[in-house]
Amino acid sequence: MVDWNLYLARYQQTHGGIFFGSGEWDCNCQLFLPQEGKQPLLVLFSTDPCGRSTVKKLRCRTMVRLDKPYHLHIGPRSLVGGGISGVAGLVGKAMDFGFSETKGRVITTDNKPFTKLVLGDLSLRNALKARKDDLLEVHPGPQEDGWHLVEVFPNALEGLVKDSPWTNEAMAQSTDLIPSDEDKQAILRSGSAHFDGQLDALLEFLRAARDAVSMWPIQ
Repeated sequence: MVDWNLYLARYQQTHGGIFFGSGEWDCNCQLFLPQEGKQPLLVLFSTDPCGRSTVKKLRCRTMVRLDKPYHLHIGPRSLVGGGISGVAGLVGKAMDFGFSETKGRVITTDNKPFTKLVLGDLSLRNALKARKDDLLEVHPGPQEDGWHLVEVFPNALEGLVKDSPWTNEAMAQSTDLIPSDEDKQAILRSGSAHFDGQLDALLEFLRAARDAVSMWPIQ
C-alpha cells in the first residue's frame, strides 16, 4: 500500500508550498501551491466510497475568472460507457475538433467556438497528448462573478491502483521492516523521483489548461 501522504509531504519539501495532512496512511492530504500573479494550485488526495469498498483519488485544481459560464470535459475515449458518457448531454454528442493531439479523447462542451480557441493552445494540446489517461474539467463555481473551477485528475474510475502509472516498486514497498536507514532512504528517494515526475507533469497539464481557458474572452 502506498503512503500518499508521505510522498506528497516529501514533494512539498523539495517544491515548496504548504502541506496539510497527518502521518497516518489514510490518503487524506492536500498541498497548497502559490502561483505568482495567479490563483494558487491545490493538490488533493482522498479516499472516496466506491460501492462497498473505497478508491483512492487525486485531483489538482485551480480557479480562473471567465466572462461567461463555460463547461468543458475532456477524457479518454475508453471511459465512455463507464459513467463519463453522460457528460455528452452538454452537446448531445462528443465533439471532434480536428487536432491530432486530441485523438482518442472525448470532448464535450457547451461552447464549441470557444473550445476551439482553447484547443488552439499548443501547450494544452501537448499536455493532452502526454497525459492520455488523465481528465480535464472546467465548470462554473458557485460565485456570481465569473469564477470557474479548472481540474485535472487521473482516471477516476480506477483510482490510484497499485499498478497505475503513479506507482513504482519503491513506492509500493514498506520501509517499516527495513533495518538499514541507508536502504530506507534509497527506497524513498526512488519512490519520490517517480512520484514527483508524475505530479510535475499533472500540474503542468493543469497550468496549461488554466492558461488556455483564460487567454481569450468568451463570446
